[in-house]
Amino acid sequence: MGARVCGVSAVAVLAAAAVAVVVVVRRREVRWRREAVSERLMAGCAVRDAETLRGELERFRSRLERELAGAAVVSAAGVVVDEAWASAPSRIDPSQEGGW
Repeated sequence: MGARVCGVSAVAVLAAAAVAVVVVVRRREVRWRREAVSERLMAGCAVRDAETLRGELERFRSRLERELAGAAVVSAAGVVVDEAWASAPSRIDPSQEGGW
């Protein structure tokens, strides 16, 4: 009977070892899959964030170009007014409304 108990104990130990190996392998596999999914998710977020940033930069660039164009128009108008004042007859008094 002692040999039989020893044989059953050996089978139980081997079965427990096999279960432990399977558990360890599955945990590693789950960890690997989780890390792979996390990497794909982070890469997707980086692409999405880059596209969002690109769009925001394009909108900012467009607004800046409009502002610069408006400033150029105002500057050119100032030059025209300055030249008009410089070449105007001396009877114009800019301090009076209506001018003439």
